[in-house]
Amino acid sequence: MNFFWPENFTFVGKSCPEGRDVPGKIVAGRAALIADLLKSHGVLPGDRVAMWLTEGENLVAAMFGCWAAGAAFCVLPSFAGRSNTERSQLRVDDVWSVLQPRLLLKGNGTELPDVLAGAVDVLELPRLDANVNECVDPGALVAGREPDDMAFVQFTSGSTGGAKGAVVSFGQLMANLDAIVERTDLTPSDRMVSWAPLYHDMGLMAVLLPLSCGADIVLMDTDHFVRRPTSWLETISRYRGTVTTAPPTALKLLARRKAQNLDLSSWRYAWIGGEMVFPSVLKDFEDTYAAAGLVKDVLQPTYGMSETVVGISCGIPGETRMIQNGFISCGPPLSGIDLQIVEEDETPVIPGNQGRIMVRGPSVMKGYLGLESFAPDSWFDTGDLGFEDAGRLYITGRIKDVLKRGAESFPAPVVEAIAEDALNLRTGRAAAFACPRPDIGKEEIVLLVESRNWSDEQARKVAAEVTRELGLQVDVIRNAKGGRLPRTSSGKLMRQKAAALYQKGMV
Repeated sequence: MNFFWPENFTFVGKSCPEGRDVPGKIVAGRAALIADLLKSHGVLPGDRVAMWLTEGENLVAAMFGCWAAGAAFCVLPSFAGRSNTERSQLRVDDVWSVLQPRLLLKGNGTELPDVLAGAVDVLELPRLDANVNECVDPGALVAGREPDDMAFVQFTSGSTGGAKGAVVSFGQLMANLDAIVERTDLTPSDRMVSWAPLYHDMGLMAVLLPLSCGADIVLMDTDHFVRRPTSWLETISRYRGTVTTAPPTALKLLARRKAQNLDLSSWRYAWIGGEMVFPSVLKDFEDTYAAAGLVKDVLQPTYGMSETVVGISCGIPGETRMIQNGFISCGPPLSGIDLQIVEEDETPVIPGNQGRIMVRGPSVMKGYLGLESFAPDSWFDTGDLGFEDAGRLYITGRIKDVLKRGAESFPAPVVEAIAEDALNLRTGRAAAFACPRPDIGKEEIVLLVESRNWSDEQARKVAAEVTRELGLQVDVIRNAKGGRLPRTSSGKLMRQKAAALYQKGMV
């Protein structure tokens, strides 16, 4: 197990839009200092460290500092600091009960949200520029870590109950990194450019992938991209980036808000994922930036999740994207990933038919933190629907109640609870779900509400509360036709049936 440090890490943000180089030996030296600091505060091998740090060299150093101390890290999910509401506090408490961190590591001068204060000991990083040992061997930071040792915990959306922490071991991490490097032909001559947040699996892998093969890294602050989306493409152009990752929503935005004066001829591959990918979105983006040197089929749909480290399948570099019935291929499964499509009773479907996607392999997690481990060689149910054709995987929908937007996932029950509270409704009077819309190249997030006195004002109130608490913009909010949502005989909300009826215009 080894990682290869670049000569320089490059960081781009609001304070340094033109970029700032930090020598790799400085980042490695900071990681060693952080390891000593953690040990001096009682962190032991096998402990878990929660991290609330701004993106940049200290976050990268802290990740490796945790590993050097023998600990696993968890970059806290976005909802941890979204708001200081009671519901947000409950979700943070849920994370703490699962993670049980030895301490919370925060950045120097970084303000800690109220919902994070008081639940665990807080260690603030001091300024680390002084006394940095510039001769630290980056390989020594992970020396002695075994394949079964916990590397980090990635929290999923918690769609069916409490928060779930996917445990990623070093063996699983390296298996997935190696498979992605092999599929996409990553070499030391590549340069990764990424703005994806490091609490998300795509963002975290955008750091670890280049380090696993010795490629260069240009990391952008996520907030910098949010404030000025064109900065992503400008950074690729300026630094001659070759590989990057993004959700389809970023492509849609930048096809409308066109960046100017670019040279994208260096760009050879992009993992496009985090939400459903539609052919029209990729084509519109390619058409918009063809004159800037963007080559056709650089954008390759990707499918994966935290439970598999990050990747299950992705397109082959330069291969023409395949489309079936309006859905686009996410490429063949990665090396080592076994995949099967099954009926509800888990019998294999007829080849080419839609079913539940099941996976197994060396990068599939062995279980969630604090819960019973999976049986050896068992199949993991992804909760997604799809089909295979000519060895390629196509994603067609979602069974599990997760709403995805960009790099973030939101539990449908939480969105529903916010709507019900906003309108003073009983539990079970709202249904939230995702609805694939190939016709407009988008997966809509829909919220249906049972309300006797429905009005536009109620819709606006619900939208405002969901945005305030989660930062999520719902595409469609309206009253259920007939004033009733489908339920079981015992009165339980049938969310997926509501979604199916909605697509037929029946609810």
